[in-house]
Amino acid sequence: MAVTTPPARGPGARPSGVHLVLNRTLVYGGLAVVTGGIYSGLTWLVTMLAGSQDAVAGLVAALSAGAVFHPARLRLQRGVDRLLRVERDPYRVADRLSRTLQEAVDPAEGLVTAAALVRQALRADGVAVEVHDGHTGVVVDGELGDRPVETPLVWHGEPVGRLLSSGSGTSPDLLDALARHLAELAHAVRLTADVRRSRERILTTREEERRRLRRDLHDGLGPTLASLAMTVDEARLRLERDPEAVEGLLIRVRDQMGTAIVDVRDLVYGLRPPALDDLGLVGSLRALADAPGPRVDIAVVGPLGDVPAAVEVAAYRIAQEALTNVRRHAQATTALVRVELVRAGTDHAGVEQTGAPVAGGGSGRSGGAEDSGTKGGGATGLRAAGTGAAARGELRLSVADDGIGLPERVRGGVGLVSMRERAAEAGGSCTVGPRPGGGTEVIVRLPLETEKP
Repeated sequence: MAVTTPPARGPGARPSGVHLVLNRTLVYGGLAVVTGGIYSGLTWLVTMLAGSQDAVAGLVAALSAGAVFHPARLRLQRGVDRLLRVERDPYRVADRLSRTLQEAVDPAEGLVTAAALVRQALRADGVAVEVHDGHTGVVVDGELGDRPVETPLVWHGEPVGRLLSSGSGTSPDLLDALARHLAELAHAVRLTADVRRSRERILTTREEERRRLRRDLHDGLGPTLASLAMTVDEARLRLERDPEAVEGLLIRVRDQMGTAIVDVRDLVYGLRPPALDDLGLVGSLRALADAPGPRVDIAVVGPLGDVPAAVEVAAYRIAQEALTNVRRHAQATTALVRVELVRAGTDHAGVEQTGAPVAGGGSGRSGGAEDSGTKGGGATGLRAAGTGAAARGELRLSVADDGIGLPERVRGGVGLVSMRERAAEAGGSCTVGPRPGGGTEVIVRLPLETEKP
């Protein structure tokens, strides 16, 4: 998001020096007219009532003019500020900013309106609001100078952007008040961008799944069912003319039905691995570990409880891909799969492990081809994915081996891209790197988007 608003014409665009001179000229010029009129009028009135006592008339007029001087100055100042669209009270400015933002259609549009309002309140030549949402978006109103004043935008201790202003001599109180409200708006803009990207990712994933199902139905199950129907018709036609040939046709029908059942089962398995429903996540990982090849140990840190279905599928598929590459490319003797569920405010529990830990060692380049970067890494150098629990909890999965490690130049093959995409679809991350002492490690962090009680 990068929006630039051209410099506006009018009182809000005047340089601060001219604006200040005009403001004070109008205030004190009006004050001189008011106090002069009061003094002259009272002097004439007292003189008319008391005769020729000029001293008494002057004293009464001076005292009266002095009494109305300060109230008149305050009223004139407020009137001139309204005329020139200047607001000196930071709380009034903040309230005006809040009311303006409430009327905005979406946070991005509100940010454009807020930039113009902040520039007017600061009486600045230019204002820019930067929002950090993975890529820096900026909204500019006016023209920024060479050395703008920078004010950080912090939302609950987290930097979400910054406010840049030039040509203003505003008090720190006003800047702080505006920065607090802009931080809320910047956070809303970030959330809106996250929701939009998530929606786009969901739509893309759905359309890809639909395309896969259509291809499988059209190229696999469809021809099988059509052939089955043709074989049944042929058997029906031969039933009266050549009954002995029907038996062979029925055998072929049975074989075709078996093929169709396998195709249907493959379609169902492609939607969600049945092992997750039958065995759960830990049981499914242990089933993956029983495949031929290097010994694979499973370590579970504490109880996993109920994990969201999307997180289960992502963790299972990533572990499956990582173990496939361990067996194909790593030349490892042992591997370790470690899984842990971390929730806010909980301590790490003990480790339930099947088998022995992964031995260290192993060096050199990987024997893998394009997917060599997707192998698991060694467990003795296993890094923790983090020390503190995420705000809403996360599932941490790591796959480690004691193989020959990564090559010097790792190519992003289909397996590596697949693991990262699956982690990204679940809102998490997947990193692949060398393990200290040899081997490779895959570290996955999947946030729990919806925690169950």
